[in-house]
Amino acid sequence: MRATHPESRVVSRFPTPRWPDGLCAYDPLTQILFSEKLFGAHVCGDTLFDDNWRQLEADRRCYFDCLHATQTRQVETALDQIEPLPLKCFAPGHGPLVRYSLSRLRDDYRQWCQQQDSQVSQVALLYASAYGNTATVASAIAQGLVEAGVAVKSINCESTDPAELAQIIEASDGFIIGSPTLAGHAPVQVQTALGIILSSADNTKLAGVFGSYGWSGEAIDLIEQKLRDNRYRFGFEPIRVRFTPDADMLQTCQTAGTEFAQQLRKQQATRQSVTEVQAGRTEQAVGRIVGSICVLTTRQGNRRSGTLSTWVSQATFSPPGVMISIDSNQAAEAAIELDTPFVLNLLQEGRTVRRHFDYRSHAGDEPFAQVKHRHADNGCFILEDALAYLECEGQNTIDCGDHQLIYAVVSSGDVLETTGVTAVQHRKSGSQY
Repeated sequence: MRATHPESRVVSRFPTPRWPDGLCAYDPLTQILFSEKLFGAHVCGDTLFDDNWRQLEADRRCYFDCLHATQTRQVETALDQIEPLPLKCFAPGHGPLVRYSLSRLRDDYRQWCQQQDSQVSQVALLYASAYGNTATVASAIAQGLVEAGVAVKSINCESTDPAELAQIIEASDGFIIGSPTLAGHAPVQVQTALGIILSSADNTKLAGVFGSYGWSGEAIDLIEQKLRDNRYRFGFEPIRVRFTPDADMLQTCQTAGTEFAQQLRKQQATRQSVTEVQAGRTEQAVGRIVGSICVLTTRQGNRRSGTLSTWVSQATFSPPGVMISIDSNQAAEAAIELDTPFVLNLLQEGRTVRRHFDYRSHAGDEPFAQVKHRHADNGCFILEDALAYLECEGQNTIDCGDHQLIYAVVSSGDVLETTGVTAVQHRKSGSQY
């Protein structure tokens, strides 16, 4: 959406996550993004700008968890829209203006979204809200789920396509559905969502029901009974809120979210994962071998490449050497031979660098355009968001079935983040990544 300002400014607007009526507005003349709910913090200090932005990191993360953790898909969409804009400042509705940590805060939001999406368990939180009360209850339940380490997909049924609803429910380990009561019934959108659940969702998925009402709350009873008739197990007893929830009721809702997460983990612990069922005992045992997640960067003339490897280990002490295993197709691209220089970038737990070099990335993508990097002494790239890096020279390669082993000597290296933790790949089967 665009609007023309009297001074010939073309102001771009787009919705913020969770609040479609809360618009971000970008002014191209001042290069300020008025970001509304995005990039804020519940902080009121004496400074106008984020001069001491490192001191705001905990408050910013808390703000994200409270407001945006259940809306990661919408947040990432907003970040994609913001990415190409030349920016000098974020002006959020809460907290200081962001001038000194623009790139860092955007990267943090990407990272926090990825952390939510990578949670082991996911819950679909479906609702419609007539006067905002049911939405308030949904937010409190979502907060309890997030604090318990569960990824939440919060879906307003009034603005979500039924096909998308079905996909989210299918991908979730459990679901919670909330509804107001209008003239003794649930809204049509909630009835549609319930129909999708009953027709397609396995009744081994954990369920929950909540809602607000003014008189008798028939919608809550209807949804509960339909789910019980289809033998769904409940993660908490149905929550009934009359009119606007007070502070005590919101705390009860948050506790219910935490209890739901605990019940979900217990239920998952009693099942064997699909991977373990499919894998034999030998594959399961091999799958318990863990390795550091690294990106190997090389150069051939003016061409640079980056290869992801999760099988890296130290091979020798003197000289210091490493052994790396990479897919044969990737090995052909990296073309590491005797004396070939490369940089081994050891990735940091919680960072988003890995996704740019993942084997599922689209062919032709340019990963280095998406990550900060600089040249090492040997001409290859150091990834600045890595935990550490090693400058290496290839000494020997061995073709081993579908992979190639590379032995290399380390010439130099450095730790870029002294407080970070090495990212490690955990698997359940030795027959796949």
